[in-house]
Amino acid sequence: MKYIIISLFLLGACGLRAQDFSFGKVKESDFHVQSALLDSSANGIVLNEYGYANIELSPIGDKGFEIEYYYHVLIKILNKEGYDEANFTVPLYVNNSNKETLVEAKGFTYNMEAGKVQKVELGKENVLTEKTTKTQHLVKIAFPQVKEGSIVELRYKTKSPFLFSLNAWTFQTTIPKLRSEFVTRIPEICTYRINLKGGMPLSNRKAENYNTQLSTSVGEVMGEKISYLMTDIPAFVAEDYMTASKNFRSILTFELARYAIPFGPNETFSLTWNDVHRSLVEDENFGGQLKRKGALKEFIDPLLVNNANDFDKAKLIYDYIRKQVKWNERHGLFASVGIKKALETRTGNSADINLALVSALNYAGIPAEPIILSTRDNGYPGMYSAGMSEFNHVIARTNIDGQSFYLDASSRYEPFGNLPFQCINYQGRNIPLDGQSDWVPLQANLVSSLTVYFDGKLDAEGTLKGKLTLNRGGYTATSKRSAMDAVTSIEEYFEDYQEKLTHMNITEAEVENRENCEMLLKESMDVEITNFATVDNKELHFNPIVYGKTEKNPFNLATRSYPVDIGAKTQENMTFIIEVPEGFTITEESLAAKMNMALPNRDARFVYSLAQEGNILTVQLLTQINKPLFLPEEYFDLKEFFSRIIQGQKNSCVLKQKG
Repeated sequence: MKYIIISLFLLGACGLRAQDFSFGKVKESDFHVQSALLDSSANGIVLNEYGYANIELSPIGDKGFEIEYYYHVLIKILNKEGYDEANFTVPLYVNNSNKETLVEAKGFTYNMEAGKVQKVELGKENVLTEKTTKTQHLVKIAFPQVKEGSIVELRYKTKSPFLFSLNAWTFQTTIPKLRSEFVTRIPEICTYRINLKGGMPLSNRKAENYNTQLSTSVGEVMGEKISYLMTDIPAFVAEDYMTASKNFRSILTFELARYAIPFGPNETFSLTWNDVHRSLVEDENFGGQLKRKGALKEFIDPLLVNNANDFDKAKLIYDYIRKQVKWNERHGLFASVGIKKALETRTGNSADINLALVSALNYAGIPAEPIILSTRDNGYPGMYSAGMSEFNHVIARTNIDGQSFYLDASSRYEPFGNLPFQCINYQGRNIPLDGQSDWVPLQANLVSSLTVYFDGKLDAEGTLKGKLTLNRGGYTATSKRSAMDAVTSIEEYFEDYQEKLTHMNITEAEVENRENCEMLLKESMDVEITNFATVDNKELHFNPIVYGKTEKNPFNLATRSYPVDIGAKTQENMTFIIEVPEGFTITEESLAAKMNMALPNRDARFVYSLAQEGNILTVQLLTQINKPLFLPEEYFDLKEFFSRIIQGQKNSCVLKQKG
């Protein structure tokens, strides 16, 4: 992006500089930092962090305004797991002849040696530039001689001609920070939308006007300097069942809304959703792919020879594209090769595949439209303003007999009408060629299920033999099918399985419905477990849960400030039929281990029962999570729910011999 400056004069160099902390002045006391933020989980701690972003007139020719970005940090490495904190990556954006540049990078590694602070300078060999794509270079910085207890200090500066790309400032990361400050100096000709994400409040925010030392024909150009300070910032601890951490960490973001010089260039960058919709529809690699009504005629006509109803035709088309085109593992908002070439070459990104699906459905007379979304690991889209940059994936939506079906043909093993797990990320936005664009919810259509059935016999020496059958549905089946694809054969899959289940010997294993994702994935195997039961003076002691015992609580934080996002309702139903040795009967104490508990509104439920009839012991467990999202205030109950499940499943079963 290049800006022409009309009647804008530089009066003098801007002398304003931020109140940075001293560089290269680490003291012995810095090695002995004390803070309530430090606990056994901390791998490092930021002692001080400072940065600024100044928008200034470039001293070079007619380049116009540029952003000078400065970053300075001091980090103490606490253990070997914290070594990664001494590695940095600086992304630099490139657009044809315009590019961001790294102006300087300096640093030291400090260590205490014989009671004195020793420092090693960051050398040129420790700073490498990697050209990753046409539009991005990465500068990678690795500090030398880092060990437990080291302190690393980095200071660098970049220049950017892209006013729309004012760097976000991340207050909260995976290690705690004692102090973090960011200062912006923005002339009045630029207007940015500024948002602070996350739950951490600023310790201080100070705004003041300053003279930019610039002047136009109508007078001096003023600016606003704002300091953002946050202190005693705890580490952000990621836990299971969450979307992208950047949704919840404290991050300061900037979006250029307007650029205007008095009596000169005036441009508005702030978009509305109508602008986004129109831009996508008019783009050759999005809407342009859908406007060619018969582009896929040669591929789709053979599928439409029978007089099938719309639902059956839609399934045929979905299955054909899902199997015909292999996803190249790249998300995309725009087609990379085009929908026709994707079918011809049998590969493409998510936009190639799903825009082809939309086109094919419409050609068959089944109304369909694309939905743009952001995948779970990419963060929530459009939370603060309209724009395309936060979206990275395309799916299809079709309407058949008044019912909407959401489809992603880039996922090989997802049943018709169920979105892949990666797409369950709050909401997406529909982009019809005609009509209005709006938000649409992104929800799982299937319960993620596992049914375990075991039928076997326990002998008097404690060995258990029988047949174990596992039926999986929803995302449980999808992930297992993908795991099977990661190995060369089913035999290898079960060999790996055997290595994980060291207590169990597996034979005669087989899989059914591996390719048919409309059916439950079925695994069956003959198993033998020696020493399943311990023999003790005419008693057999054993844990009756043959397979699938919950060993670990996925929720371990004292409190959680972000939701528990499971993605889908889940259900595990386990039944173990065990024929016990003749003359043995279960004790009353073992039968008393039954459990039946539920969260409020039956949001989650657990049932555990044991019964013996003759020589047959029946053990049944049911675990249900009946909603996909739990709010932070529900976290403790969910954590306690799993704790009780784990404790209940630890109970041993005792069989006593009669007489």
